[in-house]
Amino acid sequence: MATTASHSRSQAPIVSRLRAHVPLWAIVVCSRLLVLAAGVAGALFTQRVRFWELFDPHRLSLSLGSLGNVLAAPALRWDGIWYVTIAEHGYRRAGLTPFFPLYPLLMRVVAWIVRSYVLAGVLVSVASFAIALALLHKLAKEEFGARVADTTVLLLAFAPLSLFFTAVYTESLFLALLVGTFYLARQQRFILAGLTAAAAALTHIEGVLLVAPLALMYWRSQGGTFLLRRLWSGSMVSLAMPPVALAGFCVYLHTEGYSWLAPVTNANSVGYSRTLVGTPVMIWRALDAGLTGLSQTFHGYSPIAPEVADPFRFGFQNLIYLVVLAIALAALIAAWRRLPREYAVLAILMLVVTTSSAVAGRPLQSFDRYLLPIFPLWMAAAAWLQEHRLSRPVLQISSLLLVFYTFEFARWVFIA
Repeated sequence: MATTASHSRSQAPIVSRLRAHVPLWAIVVCSRLLVLAAGVAGALFTQRVRFWELFDPHRLSLSLGSLGNVLAAPALRWDGIWYVTIAEHGYRRAGLTPFFPLYPLLMRVVAWIVRSYVLAGVLVSVASFAIALALLHKLAKEEFGARVADTTVLLLAFAPLSLFFTAVYTESLFLALLVGTFYLARQQRFILAGLTAAAAALTHIEGVLLVAPLALMYWRSQGGTFLLRRLWSGSMVSLAMPPVALAGFCVYLHTEGYSWLAPVTNANSVGYSRTLVGTPVMIWRALDAGLTGLSQTFHGYSPIAPEVADPFRFGFQNLIYLVVLAIALAALIAAWRRLPREYAVLAILMLVVTTSSAVAGRPLQSFDRYLLPIFPLWMAAAAWLQEHRLSRPVLQISSLLLVFYTFEFARWVFIA
């Protein structure tokens, strides 16, 4: 009987066996191995269609040899192609200007050592992810205690779209810089926090939003007031660093012959037709699209219809986005109630930005990926799940979805 029970436990999913005492490095390694295995499986079942060539015109995803192409499948797809191109050749056309420079710059530096831009991108992503989880664990432990901190990093490591923390995308670096800014500011090291926030602004346009929570934390550190004699102190000047960094990138692009607002005005030139509509309109459209998808599902439309554009049927995908939005709003309410205001302020601002532009027919396209770096939502969700003893089933379901999404991503199905 004991042998049977032991064998049964050994067959349980890896996530269900993770406990609070498992070190962070093991969480990183286990989650990344799961992504690698699912991605390799997806690559082996890939059926090439002409559509993907539009997003990989130079066939970079086929340039690594038979083994390399399979191993790189969960990392080098879609936007990853553009980051490799920037790292290797710079901003040689307008369509690349929406992609911010710090991540490809780090890729270029690491590639000088490892002699591969793809490998360099993966190394930057994985290293950034490990740093982000370590700092996030410290923040969550400070706010909620060790058990919630463990659940927070587990939720993020095995999130359905955490494949992007390994891919040649900016999510892991951006997360590390966001969390790093908060970690430094909470220690009242505002100059370093400002520099980290500036780096975040050079990684993703939303990095400039860190000015608001930084100002709030600085104001609180001064006893709830801004003294006139301190307006030019190093700590106060650090608040200007993120917008100055963003402006510097715009100036650089202008010297290269592009418009001052090239990161915004050229956003649609890489195939993503977004329109600025504002958050209220976006939520209304998402609600309409999601309910339409629900109606279609109830009327017999199969939700599973994978193609290059989506892993699910059009309407069902919009329903999933609507559910994700509802969860995000619930987590935001929890963050507002249970975390210091600077956390909720960052989450609110980032949610407003990510829900300000819509894609025709898919209002919330990529919204689930945009949620990955909004770490206050993950902290609040982990606290709620831990309190209601739901963390284990959620992690099990999440890890299965991670396998599914990674498998499809490696097959050139568009995942966020």
